[in-house]
Amino acid sequence: MPLPESKEPKIDPLFKAVFARISEMIHKLIKDESERRFYKSLLIGGNTVANSVVTSCEGVKKAWGDGDEAKALALTKLFTLLMLSQCYRWIDKTEPNSGEKQKEARQASASKILYLFEDDSEDAVEDFLNLDTQFGYDLENRTHLIHIGIVLLAKACEACGHKCIEWSKVSFPVGEMPELVQAGAIISSAPLSSTDDIAALWRSHSIGVQAMMKYHEEQAQS
Repeated sequence: MPLPESKEPKIDPLFKAVFARISEMIHKLIKDESERRFYKSLLIGGNTVANSVVTSCEGVKKAWGDGDEAKALALTKLFTLLMLSQCYRWIDKTEPNSGEKQKEARQASASKILYLFEDDSEDAVEDFLNLDTQFGYDLENRTHLIHIGIVLLAKACEACGHKCIEWSKVSFPVGEMPELVQAGAIISSAPLSSTDDIAALWRSHSIGVQAMMKYHEEQAQS
């Protein structure tokens, strides 16, 4: 259901610029119309989430500061990948036990998104697979999305230049947050400790999913 007009987030010009830049890449590099529509919808969702998070999550907002296009680009990349992971969560419900086949499809789709953002390194793909693993784990184990929420807040702060977690010390999926403390992985805990920020992150996610689905449905009907 569309949000009331008064609650539609205003888009920062920095995010508009990133959206235009990556949209151009999509139209340049992807020729199949249905595939183009899919990646454009992911971009719209991710860009919307990124724009919302920097105004609604206080820890990320502080790291964002006055913002710049590099930060906007990194945040949009992060949350576009989250939209991809969300799509595969839906696929998992309709195609359970697909195993290795779905993992390969996830990896291929993530690689394409990263290529659009001019970052298709093996480490970047691995980061997505870790995020995707954590998202699936949290849903399966009914953790109220706290762990993946903290991971995403940390990644968002890092995209803005403030590193919170030493990822080389993290083993995914994270089952309990004390695991990170015991492993010495926490560098800066303040941006990750607010339950209000986690809630705001998932409200932003919901806004992004709505934007993604709206675009995809409208384009499919046109």
